[in-house]
Amino acid sequence: MTRFYLTGSINVPTVDDAFTLVGGRLQPGVTRVPDGEPGDRANWVLVHSAHFLANPTLDIEDGRARVRAGTPVAFGEVDYHSSAIASYADFRAARDAGVLAADSRFLVSIATPFNAVNSFVHFDSQVEVALAYEGALRHSVEAIQDAIPAADLAIQWDLPTELATIEGWFPNPYGDTEPVLAATARLAGWVREGVELTFHLCYGDSKFGASPFMGEPPTEEAAARGGRHVLPRDASTIVTLANGLSRHITRPINAIQAATVAAWTKRAHWQPLADLALEPGTEFYLGLVHAEDGAEGARERIALASDFLSSFGLSTECGLGRHSTEQLEAVLVAWQELAAAAAPALAAG
Repeated sequence: MTRFYLTGSINVPTVDDAFTLVGGRLQPGVTRVPDGEPGDRANWVLVHSAHFLANPTLDIEDGRARVRAGTPVAFGEVDYHSSAIASYADFRAARDAGVLAADSRFLVSIATPFNAVNSFVHFDSQVEVALAYEGALRHSVEAIQDAIPAADLAIQWDLPTELATIEGWFPNPYGDTEPVLAATARLAGWVREGVELTFHLCYGDSKFGASPFMGEPPTEEAAARGGRHVLPRDASTIVTLANGLSRHITRPINAIQAATVAAWTKRAHWQPLADLALEPGTEFYLGLVHAEDGAEGARERIALASDFLSSFGLSTECGLGRHSTEQLEAVLVAWQELAAAAAPALAAG
C-alpha cells in the first residue's frame, strides 16, 4: 500500500521543480516520474487544438471540425516528442544527482485520438478524423521511443473520453464499447518491448477552469467546491474499461490508474472492484487520496476498497496540476502520513 502513482501534471512552474518535488516529497513511493507538464501543456489536449481547428483538410462549423467531402483528412506533425525528449535530459540529470531515486522511470502521458476528436470534431466525423490523427500521433510516439531508452521510459495513455463514453455521458461515435477498446489496443501496440505501458482512467475532474465532465453545479455547495459536478455512480465503469483493456491488449499492461470520488462512502460504491480481472503483472492504483479530507478520508476509502480488492496502490483522482497550491500541499502531507503509517507494518511483515 506504499506505492503512489502520478498521472502527469503537477502544479509547479518548471520541469526541475516537478522532479525536485517528486524526489523530496513523494519518493520512494513513486517510481514513474512525469515532468509536471508545465506551461501550455497544463491545458492537456487543448494545446493541440490547431491541428483540428486550423487544419486545411477539414471544414470548421460552429467552432468544431468536420470532414470535407471528397478531401482526405491529413495532419501535420503532432508533437509530444520535443517536450518529452527535452524533459528526459533534465530527468537524467536529476536522477544522476540523486534528486530522484535510482529506480525512477520517466513517464510521458498522451491523450488518445478519441479524446482529441471529442474535444474538437463534430460527432459524425469523429471516427474518420481520429483514424487520420492516429497515424500522425504514431510518429511522435515512435520519436519518443527512439530517443529515450526503453528501460527508462513509461508511456501512459489518458482515457477520460473512453471512460465517460462507456459511463454513458457521451454518445459513442463507434457505436459500441468493443471498437473503442480495439482502437485503444492499437495504441498500446505502438509501445515497444521494455517500455512500460500504463493507462489513466480519468473522469476529467478539473479544479482549474472548465472540464467537459463538470456539468452545471446542482447546488451552491457544489459550485463552491469546484471541480466535477457529474459524478460516476460507482466503480462499475472503471472495472468494465480495465477488464476490456486487459482482454484486448496482447502485450503486458504494467499499470492502470483509476479515478474515484470522495462521495463513494458505501460498500456498494466499491463492490464492483471484486470483478476486476487483470493479469497478475498489472499494478492497479485507486485515485482515492483527496485534498479535502486528506489521510483520514483516504484511510476510510482504503478500508472500503480493501474488502473487494486485495492489493492496490494509491493516487489522486486526476493530475496534481488540477490542484491549487494549498490542495497540492494537502495531498503531499496526506501521502507522507499514509506512507509513514504503512512503513512499520511492512517492516514487521
